Amino acid sequence: MKKKIFSLIMVIVTACIFLSFFFFTKGLHSLVQEIKTLDTSWIILAVTCMLLFWFFEMLSLYVITKKLYNIKNLLVRSIKFQMTGLFFGAISPFSAGSNPAQLYAMTENEIPAGMAGSILMIKFMIHQFINILILILAFLFKFHYFNSRVDYFPYLCILGLSIHVIIMVFAVMFSLNSKLTKSILTLIFKVLKKTRLMKNTEATYNKIEIELENFHENAFLIAKHIKMCIYASLFTFLQYLAFFSIPYCIYRSFGLNTADIWTLISAQIFLTNFMAIIPLPGAAGGAEGGFYLIYNMFFDASTILTAIFVWRVLTYYSTIAIGGIFTLVLPNAKKRP
Repeated sequence: MKKKIFSLIMVIVTACIFLSFFFFTKGLHSLVQEIKTLDTSWIILAVTCMLLFWFFEMLSLYVITKKLYNIKNLLVRSIKFQMTGLFFGAISPFSAGSNPAQLYAMTENEIPAGMAGSILMIKFMIHQFINILILILAFLFKFHYFNSRVDYFPYLCILGLSIHVIIMVFAVMFSLNSKLTKSILTLIFKVLKKTRLMKNTEATYNKIEIELENFHENAFLIAKHIKMCIYASLFTFLQYLAFFSIPYCIYRSFGLNTADIWTLISAQIFLTNFMAIIPLPGAAGGAEGGFYLIYNMFFDASTILTAIFVWRVLTYYSTIAIGGIFTLVLPNAKKRP
């Protein structure tokens, strides 16, 4: 209950800061009037892209889980697993709360911790691989275009890409090197024991150590199930494509049509890359600033703030709102009659 209240407080505070900035900068009346003039069909398409983003994210998790540890009503449960992960990812720095929240939800739904960890690690590595691949493609085709128009663009790109590569390397090391994992786990439990933040640390450690053995055995499943990984990779690619298309839909909703869709998609790819280096929930502040930095070449001064508002509501606060329903309201599947 305390965790739910804390999460709710974080959501409220973040939303208040966000709304205050736009209301005091743009003015509530002016903001509402501009939103009313937007092309509804393009806004509906943007909403559809966000729904597809959630849908393909869920399918990626579903195909991996179904192959490795199928359970009853897995499709329905996968929706809860995924939206719970997205919710906690949205309210935690670097989206660090996503996988632990999903792991907890999966273990609550009769999936062993070792297997759940393996499933999430495989999904995470696929996401990182596809993300890096898409970013490299954007570099190849659109780097020169944005480099000549955006200040400090190469430095931001290199820093963001480095973060993704480092995370990927550590994920692989964690999956394959049991000694490294054990050392990290031992250190964590020593800290917990000294600070007395956890009771029965020895018993808990022994239990998790058994699950870790299963985890490292399952880590090699990614090489045994190539077809599964291809499907998950395809869904992940479609997921990112849907998400990266949202700014183009918003752009067209303002009646603008000069820039092509691939340029706008590339802009969102680079923006997402920049956001990875912001150590705040949802990359707060950095996301809005990054959007302004990149997209001010496509929107004029009178529309850019409204575009940021609509984009942020669709891509971030909608995830908190819908994810919060699954996390805070809907019960665990195993508790249902």
